[in-house]
Amino acid sequence: MAYRNTENHTFKARNFSKSILDSTSFTYCHFQNCNFTNGIWRDVKFFSCSFINCNISLVKFEGCRLQDILFEECKIVGGDFFKCNTTFFSINAKNSFLQYCNFSDLNMKSTSFEASKLKECHFTNTILTKANFAKTDLTGTIFHNCDLSKASFLQASNYLVDPMSNKIKNARFSLPEAIELLKMLGVIIE
Repeated sequence: MAYRNTENHTFKARNFSKSILDSTSFTYCHFQNCNFTNGIWRDVKFFSCSFINCNISLVKFEGCRLQDILFEECKIVGGDFFKCNTTFFSINAKNSFLQYCNFSDLNMKSTSFEASKLKECHFTNTILTKANFAKTDLTGTIFHNCDLSKASFLQASNYLVDPMSNKIKNARFSLPEAIELLKMLGVIIE
């Protein structure tokens, strides 16, 4: 499929499965109920776009640019976001399911994953200051050498944040899950 510089367009229930999107741009576009499974996004630029109830699983990100992107009620499996163009990288996910996604070495300041499920995702050397993980299930997700300063983990569950290998100054946690922070420090709670 060939799309060149598409603006202000809504794509509904389109099947982009196994499609190669190459060297094109989408600005202020909305994708609703679309399937991108097993696609390739090569040097594609998405600016101020929203993806609602889309399947973006096993998409190969090859230098694509994601700027001011919203994923809402989406399924994203195996997303190697670290392969995206890091300049202006900014995404938010709401009520979405993300599994086996890698966000290493990205600047994701103020990113929100509110009310999502991040299963076995990977954050290494990621800047997550003021990030919002409120009400998010973080089962198996790894945070290593991340800046989580002022991040919110309020009502989040199943997280494992090592305060010795991550910056967590002024991060917000809620009980009872916050007790896990003490366990990481080797504190015995009776």
